[in-house]
Amino acid sequence: MPDLKIQEAKLLFNKIHSNPKSYDLKINEEGITGSDDKISFRLYKSGERVAFEVTIENLTFTNTTGEWNNAMIMLKNTIKKIEKENENLKIEQAINKLREYLSEKN
Repeated sequence: MPDLKIQEAKLLFNKIHSNPKSYDLKINEEGITGSDDKISFRLYKSGERVAFEVTIENLTFTNTTGEWNNAMIMLKNTIKKIEKENENLKIEQAINKLREYLSEKN
């Protein structure tokens, strides 16, 4: 796998972190994965380090500079926040439907 330069990796991570809902973010046994219509990426443990792997046009680039432990924590927190927002939205929608139901005449 070709190396991903740290400057490019940081720019990409910042882009992902600034608009996380654009990437189908998931936490799984492989670490954190995400993608949009142009790229896919993965942050995962590789021994003592965390690797940032990006695939574009069937080529995979990797960076293991040691910069990614905090990035992984940040994305995990972001994913949990998005999940919580989605759960709150579902609850709010259910409450609104219940109110509508209760306000209907028999």
